[in-house]
Amino acid sequence: MKHFKFNENGFTLIEILIAVGILALLAGIAVPTVAVLLSNSEDKAEAGELSNIQAAVDSLMADQELEAVTAVATATKDMTNSFPGSNPRLNPNYLRTATTRCSYTVTSDGTVAQADCP
Repeated sequence: MKHFKFNENGFTLIEILIAVGILALLAGIAVPTVAVLLSNSEDKAEAGELSNIQAAVDSLMADQELEAVTAVATATKDMTNSFPGSNPRLNPNYLRTATTRCSYTVTSDGTVAQADCP
């Protein structure tokens, strides 16, 4: 059996418990803050995507001198065929990506609305 001496190096149980408690307290403060920041960034990304798609539809209508477009009643994430029978398409002529994170509907006057976003 080994006998411990008072001058041996190492941490006591109390020191380790205090360190773990401090780390748990810091994690309890940081985790909810990070969750809120992530939620806010997703909302801003969705709003930015909606703005980009609306600008693309407006540009398409202005370039083609259209006052109305074929309405897309069903929500879609595929921007290559955003308007049935329309040429040019939103992608690649007005949008860089062929698919979007959210689904959108487009009314006949060119207004874009967000339909579904995961």
